[in-house]
Amino acid sequence: MNNEKLLTIQEFAELAGVSKQTVYKQLNNRLNPYCQLVDNRKMLKSSALLEIYGVSVEQPSQPKVDSFVNQNSTEEIKFLRAQVERLQAELEKEREHNRETDRQLLDTLNKLAESQAADKQKELAEKIIEGKRLMEKTSNHGNHDVKMHKKSFVSKNIFRNFFKKR
Repeated sequence: MNNEKLLTIQEFAELAGVSKQTVYKQLNNRLNPYCQLVDNRKMLKSSALLEIYGVSVEQPSQPKVDSFVNQNSTEEIKFLRAQVERLQAELEKEREHNRETDRQLLDTLNKLAESQAADKQKELAEKIIEGKRLMEKTSNHGNHDVKMHKKSFVSKNIFRNFFKKR
């Protein structure tokens, strides 16, 4: 029985279809006779699977599967890292494009604001000029009335003086 296959807690739990916590809880009770310490690691005899859980072990040893999984995992990690780097580069390009678009939009808005301000100034200047013209027109018209009034006053005085009794 010394050459019986030993399994780690993780391997045992996977083959038994239970969690590692369940296996640890049963180490002091049902699994205690099947537990051995190897290099300060708790290992369980594979016979416990059949005797306690009714699961037969006819699978190839797990380390070969683990090394295959580790090799595939390493390749997958490299692939995923390369993909992350590529996506980060694309993201940075998009961010730079957005910054440039924002700058262009801001420039356009500034030009629009300046244009609107210039239009308002032009409109105001036109109103000022129109106001001055109206004032001049009113002023000239007012002077004309004063001149007319003076002429009529002078005419009346001339007639009065002429027909004045002497």
